[in-house]
Amino acid sequence: MTITQMVQSQQRQRIGELVQKQQDKPHINPYGTPGMSLNNAGDYRQMVPVDEGVVHQVKQIAFDHMKNGYGVSDGEDISKVVRDYTMSLMPEKRLSASWTLNEIFHSEATRLGEYVHQCVPGWDWGKPFDTSILDGYQKGVDIQA
Repeated sequence: MTITQMVQSQQRQRIGELVQKQQDKPHINPYGTPGMSLNNAGDYRQMVPVDEGVVHQVKQIAFDHMKNGYGVSDGEDISKVVRDYTMSLMPEKRLSASWTLNEIFHSEATRLGEYVHQCVPGWDWGKPFDTSILDGYQKGVDIQA
């Protein structure tokens, strides 16, 4: 492909995006989750109501990462849960819902890490520990020793 052809291709793509916006069709982010609308996204970084069943799944995945991988994983399982849930929503609601679920996940993972640190002061992420200490952990509840 020549430089001229590349420029023409980019121009056609940009014109298509502009036409799509004028027709009030959702702009699809080519670099992110397919089906994610960026129209009127504004500040999508806000906590929004999400299905409690999905919240439970997200917290369980964080727990499983701690128990099975000492807090480390490839992230495929959490990505799938977030993607599956957000794709069930209207495109305009997906960004905030995705952000919310990721915040819940990271909050729970941080809480788990703090819990393990209380029980095993020298512990670090990915370092093995006696996972039986997690038997006393309550999801989403701060516990003081």
